[in-house]
Amino acid sequence: MKKGRFALCAAACLCALCLAYAVRGGRPVWQVFSAQDTPVTLVLDAGHGGFDGGAVGANGTTEQHINLCIARRVRDLAGLFGVPAVMTREDEEALDYVPGRSVRENKRADIQAREAACRAVRNPVFLSIHLNKFEQARYYGAQVFYSGNNAQSRPIAEAIQAALIAGIPNGNDRKAKQAADTIYLMKRLDCPALVVECGFLSNPAEEARLKQSDYQTQLSVCIVSGYLRARGGLTG
Repeated sequence: MKKGRFALCAAACLCALCLAYAVRGGRPVWQVFSAQDTPVTLVLDAGHGGFDGGAVGANGTTEQHINLCIARRVRDLAGLFGVPAVMTREDEEALDYVPGRSVRENKRADIQAREAACRAVRNPVFLSIHLNKFEQARYYGAQVFYSGNNAQSRPIAEAIQAALIAGIPNGNDRKAKQAADTIYLMKRLDCPALVVECGFLSNPAEEARLKQSDYQTQLSVCIVSGYLRARGGLTG
């Protein structure tokens, strides 16, 4: 437990150092992102859960647990910077699951519960954590997708993408992209909304890193620092 707190404090220090050199409109971020801004709450959505394990890696790693670990770290680190954050799911279970109901019905209930959780929050920014998978193992790297329903989604996504590339120097040159209309929550939500695909479980080397708590913390530092940089250049 002490080790976990130390790692989080170290991550906070690293995040603060990143922010110290970020400038928006000629002013440091901490002068722009202040108590006078309209309060915004991060709604952190750990993708999948329970009966729906999500993507499965070449070595059998399931997506749902890693998503939850990263989302918890983002919540805790954001809190150290005074950013309110809530979780759509706090544990390994799916939302609104009913035993005996079909998988399709439970999946629909789960995704609708996530939408409802976001809509219940005043002035939310929805951030969903996922892992990617592809048929070919050579692909790797985190990528951020954003909803086209709100103009603030794109700059947040681009700032987080830039932070991921700078903070994890592995040759990743992916760009933030608008999410497809087939992604339910990106289509339905009208608040700033994005999906962070934190890496590829289909790449064995990246799968191994994604299972490591230190790497999960590194990802969370990038996500939070990117978010705070973006908030410094956006209205409330």
